[in-house]
Amino acid sequence: MRGMGQRVGRNVGALLFSQLTTWGLTLLLTIFLPRYLGAAPVGKFQLANSIWAVVAVLVTFGMDVLLTKEIARAPEQAGDLFGTSVVLRALLYLLGLGAVFSYLRLCRYPQSTIVVALIVGLASLVQQFIGACQATLQGLERMEYMAVGNIAGKAVNTAACLALLLLGRGVYAIAAVAVVAALVSLSIHVAALVRLHVLRLRWNLLAARRMLRAGLPYLLSGLFLVAYGQVDVMIISLLVDDRTVGWYGAASQLFSTLLFIPSVLVTAIFPVLSRLHTQDPARLPGLLRRVFDLLLVLSVPIGLGLVVVADPLVSLLFGPDFAPSGPVLALLGVTLIVTYQNMLVGQYMISIDRQNTWTLVMAAAVAATVPLDLLLVPWCRTLLGNGAVAGALSFLVTESGMMVAGLLLLPRGTLGRADLWLALRVMAAGLLMAVAAWYCRRLFIVIPVAVGAAIYSMLALALGLFSTEDRALLARLMRRALHLGAGGEAVIAGEP
Repeated sequence: MRGMGQRVGRNVGALLFSQLTTWGLTLLLTIFLPRYLGAAPVGKFQLANSIWAVVAVLVTFGMDVLLTKEIARAPEQAGDLFGTSVVLRALLYLLGLGAVFSYLRLCRYPQSTIVVALIVGLASLVQQFIGACQATLQGLERMEYMAVGNIAGKAVNTAACLALLLLGRGVYAIAAVAVVAALVSLSIHVAALVRLHVLRLRWNLLAARRMLRAGLPYLLSGLFLVAYGQVDVMIISLLVDDRTVGWYGAASQLFSTLLFIPSVLVTAIFPVLSRLHTQDPARLPGLLRRVFDLLLVLSVPIGLGLVVVADPLVSLLFGPDFAPSGPVLALLGVTLIVTYQNMLVGQYMISIDRQNTWTLVMAAAVAATVPLDLLLVPWCRTLLGNGAVAGALSFLVTESGMMVAGLLLLPRGTLGRADLWLALRVMAAGLLMAVAAWYCRRLFIVIPVAVGAAIYSMLALALGLFSTEDRALLARLMRRALHLGAGGEAVIAGEP
């Protein structure tokens, strides 16, 4: 239906604009923070963020995904669901705060690390309330408000951090800025909900119990997902030191900024997948196949290009103190290719109410990550003098295993020979691009990037990697991103 396609196009455009803007702002911080703070303070900040990322999942208790799905299916319940979720988050946060403080004291982290973690924890509380707002807005398919709130918060955070860094302030001040920025973003999200008449703060014990019970499967899925992404940092911090955590953190931050493409597509498509599962399941495989192929075409040049320019990119951005981050970033470049697909498959499994199955996949990944890290971190530290490489190696192994599991879990017939043929052409184009760029890698970094982009673009056209629909989709997304707020509607051709 045209109306649904317009909503999806509008939401993808808003999220694309938001992600591109916040990506640029995040990239600025990713560059300046290591340069001005150094590896050890960056390691403290990274550890605090990793700990609170795990705790945040426990506090959220699967409510974000639950809110989005339930509100997408029954928008009239938005107010009640939102209010109950906010009260629950506040109560669960208090338990999480006590657990974090106890963990840090038990592991005998230095006082400076504990202070940073507590400041980051305050920002995490505000982010919990933002999460409830965003889940509600996503379910209502009003993601333009999310875009505005995200951009405003990130802009405040980036501007204040850069100012403080230039003034010579340390990690405490940088952590405190995150609290202020989160409050700015929260105020915008709350204003949006007031405008939509869904802002209600109420407590209903029976409703809270139902929400916790229904959110449990999503909690487990989210917990394994976040623990899987953060356990490397926590183990490295226990086995090595803050500098090594800083090396790994700098590379992983760059890696994370490149995940905005699947983040935009998956976030915007998720409500549609959830609705089609109950209303028109026959259309699901076609939509999934189209996004899967598009992500593959986009991820291969980004991932392989990152392998080529990893060392000079790290030296250019962070300076010689972060040279050990180069090999880490190169390995993460290979990992990026499969991570794009795993993000899509994971959200698809949740949208069709098979989150328990994907939770088992995530649990297996976490179970494999811990022994891999415990084995690889000392080995890489001894052999390479760089324990941070172990985190990237472990991540590559587990992400590859997850991709295999995800492909096996897709409905039969979702991907076929045409998709395999496309994958072979994409890999051929990506490898030729990487070889050409590799010979230019010792020149200024812009040159190998430009050479790689030109070659891949020409090969993509020659090999027909982008279908007519894909080109039309990307053109509409870019127009919508550039003209967001101009009143136009973006329609995704061929979408239901």
